[in-house]
Amino acid sequence: MKTMDIRSQPSLSFRSTIFASAGFMMLFILFFQGSLFASEALPLSDILQRVQQRYKASYFEADFVQESYLKAADVVDTATGHVYFKRPDMMRWHYKMPQEHLIVTDGKTVWIYRQAENQVMFGKAAGYFGTTKGLDVLADPDLLRKDFIVKMAPEQFQEPDRYVLQLVPKAKRSDLSKLFLSISKRSFDIAGLVRYNPFGDKTTIRFTKFKFGQGLDSSLFVFEPPRGADLIPLDTH
Repeated sequence: MKTMDIRSQPSLSFRSTIFASAGFMMLFILFFQGSLFASEALPLSDILQRVQQRYKASYFEADFVQESYLKAADVVDTATGHVYFKRPDMMRWHYKMPQEHLIVTDGKTVWIYRQAENQVMFGKAAGYFGTTKGLDVLADPDLLRKDFIVKMAPEQFQEPDRYVLQLVPKAKRSDLSKLFLSISKRSFDIAGLVRYNPFGDKTTIRFTKFKFGQGLDSSLFVFEPPRGADLIPLDTH
């Protein structure tokens, strides 16, 4: 397996980021919901109460490290950045290293900005992320049960200080075959996730330095294309 310098292969790296980020809104919803099913050591009602309490704030933010393994090319891309979420369905992914780019949505429109190329892709958020309900889905775990089989991950995936869950879609999907979620036993923060697709690609995301609050400005989730940027409509059908 090769570790790729993203700067030398921007198109491949960006493609892996796009495929991963297209599911991020869904993934956040899933791991919020998924944590409600965690742990044989705690009753379901206790898990539900603790997770809902942890994520009841109107917004949160965190640092992240993302590793994307592309099976066809046998390479691993690594990127770091910061993510913001605000109820009900706004988010901003700021990739900082090794290249700057943004994925921003106000819940209606999604913008993807590649700074190095001064290029902005845009389209309908529902077509890009799917029919998710943002952070408000936290209050309705039935939405997760409807679409996924949720259970504790096999023993070899478990960690001493985390609950690790396995989610498998009930219907066959082209973008997701299974998802593992790591949840802190101490804080009930979402420590990380591992996402697989049917092609053997794997995306791992680790989260740190969570901040929760009430006052994040909604303007953070609207993107104004820079002057002279190339504007490219996304095919979200």
